[in-house]
Amino acid sequence: MAKFLTLTDKCNCYCTFCYEISPTGEPHTFVAELEALKEEMSQAMHDEGWKDIVITGGEPTMMETFLPIVQHSRAMGYEMRAVATNGRRFSYAPFAREAARLGLTKAWVSLFGHNQKVHDACTRTPGSFVETCAGIRNLLAAGVEVTCSVVVNKLNHQHLEAYFDCVGEMGVKSVSMMGLKPFGGAFLNQSAVFYDLKKGAEHVNRAIRYGVERGFEIKSMGLPNTFFDTRGTRDDNNRALKYFDYILKRMGGTPYCEGPLCDTCFGRSVCPTGAKPGEWMACKCKGIPEADIRQAIRDGATTVEAVAVATRAGTGCGTCGVDVEALIRSEIEGTPFSPSRVFTPSKGRHGASLSTPVEWKTKSKKKSTERMV
Repeated sequence: MAKFLTLTDKCNCYCTFCYEISPTGEPHTFVAELEALKEEMSQAMHDEGWKDIVITGGEPTMMETFLPIVQHSRAMGYEMRAVATNGRRFSYAPFAREAARLGLTKAWVSLFGHNQKVHDACTRTPGSFVETCAGIRNLLAAGVEVTCSVVVNKLNHQHLEAYFDCVGEMGVKSVSMMGLKPFGGAFLNQSAVFYDLKKGAEHVNRAIRYGVERGFEIKSMGLPNTFFDTRGTRDDNNRALKYFDYILKRMGGTPYCEGPLCDTCFGRSVCPTGAKPGEWMACKCKGIPEADIRQAIRDGATTVEAVAVATRAGTGCGTCGVDVEALIRSEIEGTPFSPSRVFTPSKGRHGASLSTPVEWKTKSKKKSTERMV
């Protein structure tokens, strides 16, 4: 995993299922200042132990800060310097070459379909397929490693074998397959993007087998294992659960998405209203439920460090520390515990850093316990 650095929540696409879309219509206005970004990068490397960085948004390439941040990340010594992008600005070859020259090493490019009809329907941006494909080719030509990211939805789930052919012809051999999140645009456009998972899994599973057999490196994230056969893929579900947790905590209280989508929602285990009593997943990296944390506390683990020793919670990225602290108080004081009211992540951090860090161990050991594995 890597440190995610958000430059903006603005974007030049209008994806049907975008989780940055507000269900109540608030505009995208967040733009991070360069000096604040540099400070966050320094904290992430020196205090939190991150060695890789992903520059994200919104669409980060829209920002004047993008190229300076790429350059600064290399100067700081980040090993992987990546961007999560729709790829459209890289359709300008000089821009792609300059990003590579300044230190960009990898790009996760959102490509949602094998042709213009499917992709542009997903992005609701005419011409985006042509520009994104040109961007992918320019990035590869500039020596930047490319992974294509596809959100599996009603518009594309029957065409994923053709999708692998499409990206393979461009020279891409790595694909990230992501399930829908019931937030933002997907919540507002449920009839357009959600599909019968049980029936649709036949198409998706066939495509996964197709991609695996042809040597693609496939990362699966947020595809409910009840329906999907992800054998041969690299499981990145803990990152999906972290993002679910981040969004749910930003909502606070009962999530607005609660309703008919709950039965097939991948994120139920981290949802305070969706998880069964005691099964709410406190530590996403290691899959440690609330009940195990509480039992460790009853057995005498009354500090976050002691809980980590007893359960392994927090020994991945450490961001569940605030929840563990709250559970300790709940057990000792007999007070209610609600994860959605414990901690609100700072805007733009995607749950990868804490506003108020928790000391898991001594300063000298902190990096080894807080870095994601």
